[in-house]
Amino acid sequence: MDQDLSNTSMKKRVTDLINICSDGLYEREEIVAVSLLSAISGQSVFLYGPPGTAKSLIARRLSKLFKDTTHFEYLMQSFSTPEDVFGPVSIQELKKDNYVRKTDGYLPTADFAFLDEIWKSSPAILNTLLTIINERIYRNNGKDEKVPLKALIAASNETPPANQGLEALYDRFVMRIVVNPLQEKENFKKLLEGGPVSTDIDVAEGLQFSHAQWEQFPDEIHKITISKEVFAIINSIRASIDEFNKANPEIHVYVSDRRWQKMAFVLKASAFLCDRNEVIPVDTFILRHCLWTLEENRELIDRIVVKCVQQYGCANYEKLNSWILSYGDIEHQVHDTFFYPEDIYDTEEVAGKQYFAVTSPQIKKSPNSPDQIRTTIRFYIPLEKVGTFEPFVPIDENGDPQSRLECNFNGSRTCEVRIQEKLLTSGWEFPIRSNSYVRWFDASPPVKFKRGTPKSVCPQVRSVFEEACGNALTSLDQIIDNTVLFIAAQKKMNETPFVPAQKRQLMIDAFNAFLSDLENHKLNAQHLLEKVQTHAVAEPGNC
Repeated sequence: MDQDLSNTSMKKRVTDLINICSDGLYEREEIVAVSLLSAISGQSVFLYGPPGTAKSLIARRLSKLFKDTTHFEYLMQSFSTPEDVFGPVSIQELKKDNYVRKTDGYLPTADFAFLDEIWKSSPAILNTLLTIINERIYRNNGKDEKVPLKALIAASNETPPANQGLEALYDRFVMRIVVNPLQEKENFKKLLEGGPVSTDIDVAEGLQFSHAQWEQFPDEIHKITISKEVFAIINSIRASIDEFNKANPEIHVYVSDRRWQKMAFVLKASAFLCDRNEVIPVDTFILRHCLWTLEENRELIDRIVVKCVQQYGCANYEKLNSWILSYGDIEHQVHDTFFYPEDIYDTEEVAGKQYFAVTSPQIKKSPNSPDQIRTTIRFYIPLEKVGTFEPFVPIDENGDPQSRLECNFNGSRTCEVRIQEKLLTSGWEFPIRSNSYVRWFDASPPVKFKRGTPKSVCPQVRSVFEEACGNALTSLDQIIDNTVLFIAAQKKMNETPFVPAQKRQLMIDAFNAFLSDLENHKLNAQHLLEKVQTHAVAEPGNC
């Protein structure tokens, strides 16, 4: 390996190159950075945006960050021919019955190529490009010629039209970068006040990458590992895209396995160029530039990526989810064991069933008694009827049906008591049998213990739950300690030239939010432990 490739200043070197290449190009730092990352990764780039946004200038400058490179540039049109891109046919060879193109100065011999308005080109050109991008080979008169291409940069203000057979070629552009007109007012003012921006840039000695170094990059990049947090983020993005496609079939996003593999290589390259040996969550923000396919799904896919990075980017989220399930079981058992989970009614057992007693309002005793001589009726309602809808007859204190009354809970916990209508005026002992009932009063089962009322538990039971709650708290403390160490390490590695500061801050905010959630869980666990420790215990003879 070259001497300067093995030192520890790769991140500074790349950052310096990005700054040089971006000089005078306002709001283009991320575009330059990600394009350089793609070139170092050997991936093609699609610049998506309107004319006049410095796309070609970026492509030209990018080629100057490498030593001894050749640059090819062409504006595609519907009547462009293969000769315009791959070179003219040699007349001398044609006379010998050989169809050989003279490729010097054309794309097959270029290190960098910029093809503007790429989708306007003819199928003959685009199909040949597919082979060049895939294999870095150009077939000339039946012979394979190695193409030195480091990066093909294409540009257009539109995505490829549907049903034109361009899906395979579009899939090869792993990086799809949006290039918008200037957004910031101050930068627009500088643009108006400034002069033309030169293609030439002054790259200090030792900063440029040689072709030999570029060829060595893949071996070094393949050594980079992917953290489990990044795997979780990518799996979440895949699942989210599947859900998106189900809900939005007309603008669905297709990501081939080959494309996922190339994106993983780009992420590894990002880590390598930041002097790291592992891909970390902040790197995955780069996927925002890789996954969208249409203007209509670009912002939606961007939001999916950001959401998944924030949600799964912190260590221990799997351990936390497992802890939450385990703690939830403990919490549920504590409440069921130490507190009444439902209202407990005051009932009596009659013939093997639970009944609650009801005393009626006063009613005239008999037809012959004066009105002031009144009585109350005591009867029993089966507890099993609570919440049902069918009418039933209560029983008296002897267990016999009290047929002068009819009851119905009507699906609630309040029972409507109905009485034979004549009894209300003639008196309870009036000798009548009738199916005509009228509403008399409502009755509810008397509550002996309300839901949430503490129970007395045996000391041994409380001790078991104290231990369970204590162990849960200890486990959570370990997760918190590991998370604090993880976040501290991530913050040190969070600086990367390939992700803008705003997105990097989102990662820090997500870390802090995750840590805050952990602290809230700890407060709840401490409260539950205190609740168990202070709970009343039963007398020894009652256990």
